[in-house]
Amino acid sequence: MKKDSYLKEEDSIILDKVIQEIKKLQGVSCIMQIGSSTYSKDYRDIDIIIFFDKALPPPQISELNRKYSKYNFYIEGNSINAQQIDTGVKIFIKFLSHLKTKKILYGKYPYKNIKVSINKIDVAYYIRYHYNFALFQGIYENILSTSLNALLTYKNIFPENKQETLHLFNKTFPDLAKFLPKNAEYYLRNTDESNFRNLYNFFEESIKFLLNKK
Repeated sequence: MKKDSYLKEEDSIILDKVIQEIKKLQGVSCIMQIGSSTYSKDYRDIDIIIFFDKALPPPQISELNRKYSKYNFYIEGNSINAQQIDTGVKIFIKFLSHLKTKKILYGKYPYKNIKVSINKIDVAYYIRYHYNFALFQGIYENILSTSLNALLTYKNIFPENKQETLHLFNKTFPDLAKFLPKNAEYYLRNTDESNFRNLYNFFEESIKFLLNKK
């Protein structure tokens, strides 16, 4: 694999190992790298998405994630048919399809010719899912940027990084932006258990907006 100019040498070596292990799994259709490690040397982790031509990702994904999380690799699995059974996935597909910085490490992007139409309920479902995932699983870091991107995707706006996401959100949704903490940019990368509660009003008002209750 060609060395990515943004990755540290040790991370590039580990990434090669990760790819080789993933390719041994049955039904792998595509391996993709997303996030800040694709466009900046100032990255904290490396996000890998695996697409399978199966109804469900195999359980070995969790083993790989545990094995490589100590190196700040985060591995996620998706079925290429997920949009048929999960309304929230439509947000993810539409955003990902417009993401110019995604990097295909193996195979072909599975949603290249798929057109996705989304509504407010799709966005509400997506945000509620990620909010509950953070609340009950304790994984907080990307909850704010993920939710902001979901709302922007509904408006057909597709930022390329977290800072642009916040800027465009403030411009597009000023009535919701006022419910963000004053130092909202800090939360893009530093949300954790100690400050997650400070985002509650934003999530509450966003869901109310999406359900047309405000």
